[in-house]
Amino acid sequence: MNFFKMLHLKHKPWFRRLLVTLAGKKEYKKYFRQSFQVQETQERLLQAMLTENKDTVFGRKHNFAAVRDYREYCRAVPVMTYEDHRPYIEKMCRGKSDILFPGRPLIYNRTSGTTNKPKLIPISPAFFRRGTNRVNKLWLYAAMKDNPGIYNGKCLSYVAPAVEGYTEDGTPFGSVSGLGMKNIPAVLKDTYSAPYAVMEIKNYERKFYALMRFALAQNITLIIALNPATYLRFNQTIMNEYGDLLRDIRDGTMRADVSALLPPDRREQVLARLKPDPARAGALEKLRRLHGSKLRFRHYWPGLELVNIWKQGNFRQMLHKLDGFFPEKTVYRAFGYQASEARCGIVLGNDWDYSALATHAFFFEFIEADQKGKDNPATLRVDQLEKGKKYYLLLNNLSGLYRYDMNDLIEVCGFYNQVPLFRFLQKGEGITNLTGEKLSEQQVIAAVAAGAHECGWEPVFYIMYCDYEKCNYEFFAEFSSSRAKGEKFIKTVDCKLKSYNMEWETKRGTGRLSMPRFRKLPSDSQLKLKQKLVEQGLARDSQFKNLFLTGDKKIYTVLQNL
Repeated sequence: MNFFKMLHLKHKPWFRRLLVTLAGKKEYKKYFRQSFQVQETQERLLQAMLTENKDTVFGRKHNFAAVRDYREYCRAVPVMTYEDHRPYIEKMCRGKSDILFPGRPLIYNRTSGTTNKPKLIPISPAFFRRGTNRVNKLWLYAAMKDNPGIYNGKCLSYVAPAVEGYTEDGTPFGSVSGLGMKNIPAVLKDTYSAPYAVMEIKNYERKFYALMRFALAQNITLIIALNPATYLRFNQTIMNEYGDLLRDIRDGTMRADVSALLPPDRREQVLARLKPDPARAGALEKLRRLHGSKLRFRHYWPGLELVNIWKQGNFRQMLHKLDGFFPEKTVYRAFGYQASEARCGIVLGNDWDYSALATHAFFFEFIEADQKGKDNPATLRVDQLEKGKKYYLLLNNLSGLYRYDMNDLIEVCGFYNQVPLFRFLQKGEGITNLTGEKLSEQQVIAAVAAGAHECGWEPVFYIMYCDYEKCNYEFFAEFSSSRAKGEKFIKTVDCKLKSYNMEWETKRGTGRLSMPRFRKLPSDSQLKLKQKLVEQGLARDSQFKNLFLTGDKKIYTVLQNL
């Protein structure tokens, strides 16, 4: 097929479906076959990982060459956290090769850590090729198979930039999702409503404006935006900027303060995609007059087929805020379990509110929920899981994460042949997560200490409470000084959290998280809290531990009544 014919066909829905089928159907069939041979598949992955990495610094230290089976692997390598991996990763950042895997990373996936230092998750070429790409092809084909109309129009997608900076040796760090969008085959780039360059706008308000400038002018049939709060921000941007958006659509322009933030080397190319469309602007103007403040996605995108969104964990509690936003025919399809370290869960049905383990791509281990925190807890393989039980998940991948404790609590809810189906429940102890910020107790402690140093005063006692129902944080604190100082103090803490936690900064910047609310505690609140918790059987006097971050509603009720 010659180039010009392909250029013409790329706009055809059937041709887009054909390309996705060619890329994903083979992966779909392979995953189905392997779903009947889960333990054999997992053993092959473990042996391949040990063989490929035996000559690395980590592999030699843990004698991978002599490890023959899973039991020996457990004896050779302890359960590890990111901080256990950090010394190896820091060597890689300085340009060292063959540390955790052969060669060097393509990129680092940058995300918040539990301390004030972000995590840099290395992405090896093998991981990107055999992990990320394989899982993504399977996911997209499965979604299109159930919803063939998703390519009748355009896809609105929201990702972070592929490159946000560089390590000491010049390796980029940023977002693997952004990298995937940036490097998608040219023939499929036309399926996106906005070019990748828009994702590189650093100002969040301008970035959302640019996304909506492109999307509002087009027929959107698929939205891939994982966080429910992002959809609320889409609609808020449209409602707040409706006049400017309509003017830009009518004239084929982009507001000057937004276009100025596009990457200079691609600005002209991006703006060339914008064409005057007075008919669309007129139709949108009529919709605004008709629906006013109740204008929603279902009005300006009536052909919307599918919304790919997180439906597990705490995000489930936010979904009701989107009631009435979409056309009746629109399918809410769960995106499945994904973390910065890997996309470990796959959704194969529209009605799934759970995920199937990506047992064909990663080697998994598990710790029973009631065993977590004990010395040397027993670990289980995939074939040892039971329906209805809760586990913490350990990841092993081709990017050098070994027996990596994700600190994620899951519940097994069934099986897809032999593959466990599971729901992500929550982050583990010491971490709360409303919109993807993954706030840790250590970060709260550090932010309060830094705030006290800056303000010159500090709380006698404090607890940050994560309200999963109202989707906000409340900062309970006892001050010997005035309430006004408390209000100032939480603003300072918020600023410190932005510097310690990049996701907190992002979510606060986009409005998906609001400023924590200050709640003044009475005098002797720490002692009173302990007494009430012990009285109600929520804590043991001899084992009471001070809390600085919690999402426990029972503790919240006690705090309110001190």
